Amino acid sequence: MESLYEKLNEIITAELNETGKMYTIGKFTGLGWRFNDKVTGEPKVSLKQYDKTVNLYFFPQEDGQPLLPQYESVFKKSNMGKSCVRLKSLDDKKIAAIRQLLQKI
Repeated sequence: MESLYEKLNEIITAELNETGKMYTIGKFTGLGWRFNDKVTGEPKVSLKQYDKTVNLYFFPQEDGQPLLPQYESVFKKSNMGKSCVRLKSLDDKKIAAIRQLLQKI
């Protein structure tokens, strides 16, 4: 999972043109980008490594509608939450979808 985490970090950093920063909210610690403000410390994009997956958390929207459901065919519904994509591997389709979604942040 370490190499997957590093690859996702590279993709997000390149797409958003900024370096991620470690943050903690409650018991959650992750690497975040595009923080909403300095008071709450909540990022718009977050990455967290687990034993079996690397999770990408974000809320891409267009016209007030969530965009993640449109990518179920790429990520599979069982690997998606309301604001999360659970990844075990990357392929060209997933990388392209992640880049498209990051452009909506």
